[in-house]
Amino acid sequence: MKVEKQIMSEQDNRFNHLFEENKDRIYRICCSYVRGEQNRQDLFQEIFINVWKNLDSFRNESHINTWIYRISINTSINFCRLQSKNDKRCQEIKKDILSDGEHELSMKFRQDKELEKMFDAINRLPLLEKTIVSLQLEGIDHAGIADVCGLSEGNVRVRFHRIKKKLKQMMEEKENGF
Repeated sequence: MKVEKQIMSEQDNRFNHLFEENKDRIYRICCSYVRGEQNRQDLFQEIFINVWKNLDSFRNESHINTWIYRISINTSINFCRLQSKNDKRCQEIKKDILSDGEHELSMKFRQDKELEKMFDAINRLPLLEKTIVSLQLEGIDHAGIADVCGLSEGNVRVRFHRIKKKLKQMMEEKENGF
């Protein structure tokens, strides 16, 4: 019984460390896949439940963060599939403007609008493209993205270049009302 508690305590500590190390990155991935704060929180929780459930099965074949990204991406894709059955698309980004000054409010509103346009465009990308751009936004290098997505590093570079052009075009079309 004492050994069992010690093993559980070690697993709890390992999970807590992984959670603290990855929570911000995972939340940003949630922002790329779903809109609406409640949906993001639900997805975020689902991802870490899956990490917890599968922590014992991690085989050290890749870096632990790569493994967590894979779980995050797969969980996000499944979450969107389930959600799209209920709602045709992920809901709009929640705007939290908590500023006092009118100028600050105006600047924050413009920044939020630009961010909203970007996430809206990312949200409309096909799943693989969404995954590539989300990981790139997280600062993952091309080799890491290739590992997570099962692509070659060169293919990731080419795809990312094309995705950037596509996102720019999508954002311009949105701005011009197309």
